[in-house]
Amino acid sequence: MSADAGVAANSNSFSFPAEKMRMLIIKHPEWWAWFLSLFAWVLIVGNLFTNAHQTGHLSMITYCTPRGIVKVLGHSPFELHAVWKEEPVSSRILTTIRTGLLPWMIMVVAMMFPLLNEPIKHVAFSVKRKDMDLGIGGFLIGYIITWTAVGVMFLLLSFFLNLIIGDLSHFASALITASGFLLAAVFIWHPGRPIKMTKCGQTAPIRIQGWHLFLDSLFYGVKMGFNCFNTCWVPMAALVLAHHNIPLMFIVTAVIIHDRYLLPHTSKFTGYAWMVVAATLFIIGIL
Repeated sequence: MSADAGVAANSNSFSFPAEKMRMLIIKHPEWWAWFLSLFAWVLIVGNLFTNAHQTGHLSMITYCTPRGIVKVLGHSPFELHAVWKEEPVSSRILTTIRTGLLPWMIMVVAMMFPLLNEPIKHVAFSVKRKDMDLGIGGFLIGYIITWTAVGVMFLLLSFFLNLIIGDLSHFASALITASGFLLAAVFIWHPGRPIKMTKCGQTAPIRIQGWHLFLDSLFYGVKMGFNCFNTCWVPMAALVLAHHNIPLMFIVTAVIIHDRYLLPHTSKFTGYAWMVVAATLFIIGIL
């Protein structure tokens, strides 16, 4: 065999895996969402251990007041320093949103993006191959816009709950924490739930040129964000009540991914999973 033939053979042997990988990426455009989800989890876990090093306490996503007082219970100020309580309510609301919104968005990327396989494929295969990234990017931006609005609502909810309820006994706190997942179980068992779940696979027409493509993808992302909120708001609200501790976030993510991809819409299994989570949180809370 000539030298040129040998070089060509080696070139083909290297190009074949690369071409195979390229086709795999094109066939499975949802890798975008899974990669971003993994990156978000890296940020969350990295932040966890950074806070543990700084505070000597392994806990949840850091909440920092304007005075730099580190709070390690989550996005919302369930335990507040006396100085923080002296601030005007309007100032505390703005600070709650300002400091809590970015962690919330990172959490949404980590937990909710893996649920977007079908919508992302719909966008990717509705446009020209060269425009796939633009369409998927617009869709994910629209999806985040919806969940950002939800995040503001949940942050305000947790703030006013703390303002109204104040300090609670261990029993009452455990009962409130568990109640969110009890409600999630009831939601799973509701007869209308299968109909809501079908909306997770809804499609929309995507134009294939220029800004029309981007805007259609963006609005489709907003719509799918609302559909996901409509089916997942209860466990996400339950996480707010549970202060978003990271092990619980992992568990909730695993349960909702399993529910989305491995169970029929009529299955009641996930409801029992939420019952187990609620019972576990209640027992831990009263110990």
